[in-house]
Amino acid sequence: MPLRMQRVAGIDGCRSGWLVVEAHTDLSKAELKFASNWHDVNSTARVIAVDMPIGLSRDGVRQCEVEARRLLSPCASRVFKTIARGALRFAQSDWNVANQWSKAQGFGGISKQIWNIRPKIKEIDRAIVPSDQGRVVEAHPELAFARLNGGRPLDSKHTRGGLQARQAILTREGFTNLDGWLQQLRGRGAKADDLFDACVLVLTARNILRGDAREVPAVEQRDSRGLKMAIAY
Repeated sequence: MPLRMQRVAGIDGCRSGWLVVEAHTDLSKAELKFASNWHDVNSTARVIAVDMPIGLSRDGVRQCEVEARRLLSPCASRVFKTIARGALRFAQSDWNVANQWSKAQGFGGISKQIWNIRPKIKEIDRAIVPSDQGRVVEAHPELAFARLNGGRPLDSKHTRGGLQARQAILTREGFTNLDGWLQQLRGRGAKADDLFDACVLVLTARNILRGDAREVPAVEQRDSRGLKMAIAY
């Protein structure tokens, strides 16, 4: 199938589940969808770029995150340190217990930010096997936006200026439905930054399909399940 006929998707987690943007080459005809869980995404896209850790190391250190932070300096804190695989066994209400366990293992503490998305990390981990990773790829919106901004990180997405800059870049790249989609977010448990993150990951998925995506780390790293731990942008 010609590249222009193959669908790509960008997916970001949101409060109500997953926000999905799918498109062919013509981004003006991209589609916005919502799914309450990963299995309901049901994407037919040839490449799916998702903003969620895929592959968990024994000690919580993933070289892809180390290198992503370096690329985003001085905004390195936008790449959260992922939990160690052993932390999956704790209940979601047991953050304090899991945090103490992680520290006792010498892995460092577990941030509340990463713990809050732990249910989605667990969802992905249960659903993905190594053979899926030719199609489902971990990506990071901040790296994607920085690449589109000449290698410079944008202002925080939690500021008005940062959101405006992201929308301007996406409009420049061909998304024409952003204002309408922002209206659709109301009552869906998703915010403007969730939408913009999913959209920019469509561009990352398209880069992967075209063969011109970038990826960290330079040396392949896999976890105990054989999952490749890498971030594309």
